[in-house]
Amino acid sequence: MHDVKKLLKKYVAGKCTPEEQLLIEQWYQQESDNSQADTSGLPFEHLENAIWQQVQRQTSPSAKRITMPRYTLLKIAACLLVVAGAGMLLWLLRPARENMQEVFASQTQPLQLMLDDGSRVWLNAGSGLRYPARFTNGTRKIELLSGEICLDVKQDPTRPFIITSGHVNTRVLGTVFNVRMYPQLAFLQVTVQQGKVAVQRDAAQKEVVVLPNEQLTISNGSPAFSKTTVDGTAINGWTTGRLLFNNERLDVIALLLQNKYNKEISFADTSLGSYRITAGMEATDSLSAVLDLLCLANKLTYSSDGQHIIFRKQTH
Repeated sequence: MHDVKKLLKKYVAGKCTPEEQLLIEQWYQQESDNSQADTSGLPFEHLENAIWQQVQRQTSPSAKRITMPRYTLLKIAACLLVVAGAGMLLWLLRPARENMQEVFASQTQPLQLMLDDGSRVWLNAGSGLRYPARFTNGTRKIELLSGEICLDVKQDPTRPFIITSGHVNTRVLGTVFNVRMYPQLAFLQVTVQQGKVAVQRDAAQKEVVVLPNEQLTISNGSPAFSKTTVDGTAINGWTTGRLLFNNERLDVIALLLQNKYNKEISFADTSLGSYRITAGMEATDSLSAVLDLLCLANKLTYSSDGQHIIFRKQTH
């Protein structure tokens, strides 16, 4: 109970962080001046249902946010503390913490979803994303947990869109771009198809602007980065089931093939991972046809025991 009182005192004094202020206010917003619910006279057994119904109305997509005066909020909060106890208030605050949700694409199929702001997201096979069910403040922020993501961000200059991937932040107002962060790779890549983004490794470094058909590669555990010209549309070919590689690294290709065909792929010689490959595969191509094409055009060979594929250099 001490912690709840402390939080309420901070709010009344105007000393809450933005997150704390939002946490308190979002459950006591009113749809209008005439829709405020009076919960002070309700017995304990009906208090929970009454407040929950009010919360559902206030957090529906059509609800308008109207911040209550602090003295009104304090009156309601004090009533809650007396009638229901600190545990009840903490239970009411719980959905704000649970606003964040996680989703993972299957190991063999990309996943498409729509965010609260209308932005479209494609998660490559085996990739994971953490995002809010609703964007409730001035910044739209999501987190790539691992793998690869393509975003078509809804333009909204008043609410910057930020995707975090490890220690890297990518900020955008409206564009189509790709972020690649596989744990098997020693680097992270940001590729822009349309618009532009600003990438920042940490607060101590300046943002690097990435333009259409540019790819920024950031080495793990190092401030080093490089920018190259690529085909942004080809990089995002996986969103339609196609695999289009234009001067792409073989280790990246191997990961994409692993995800698409659910096979383990490795190299007899680790230097093969940096080989640059140009090739195109249709969604209906079999794995054996893809492997034969890669090897024929790049003086490679491969062996397979059913589930594990090993690439090798041709010896003659």
